[in-house]
Amino acid sequence: MDSLHLTYDEVLNQIPYRNLMVMLRDKQHEVYGDVVKKISGKELAQRRKKQ
Repeated sequence: MDSLHLTYDEVLNQIPYRNLMVMLRDKQHEVYGDVVKKISGKELAQRRKKQ
């Protein structure tokens, strides 16, 4: 629980176990890959016409 920066009391008495598991699963992580570029609706329509 150190990775969530929680106190001993929070882990044992305040936060339910199921919530702790969800919190661990949802923890932020590094993302790998290319940056996705946002395009306008017009550009998207032009791509569809070409295909």
